[in-house]
Amino acid sequence: MTTLTPKEIEKMEENYYLVGFKSWIPFPKELIEKLLKVYGEEPVPYSWTEQDIYEGSRKIIFDYFNNQSK
Repeated sequence: MTTLTPKEIEKMEENYYLVGFKSWIPFPKELIEKLLKVYGEEPVPYSWTEQDIYEGSRKIIFDYFNNQSK
């Protein structure tokens, strides 16, 4: 079973900071809650792969910050 944890979100924050998205850090509480709501539990009877979580989280994060600037 693969799920997203708060520790993994911290690693994501660090990664985005290191690649140049310094203004995104720390992630807002509502963004963290959304990520955990979507990927914090397995969608029974299905399961997430690490790639599902990585790509899905990336899309949520970019959508969140792109919509904040409008």
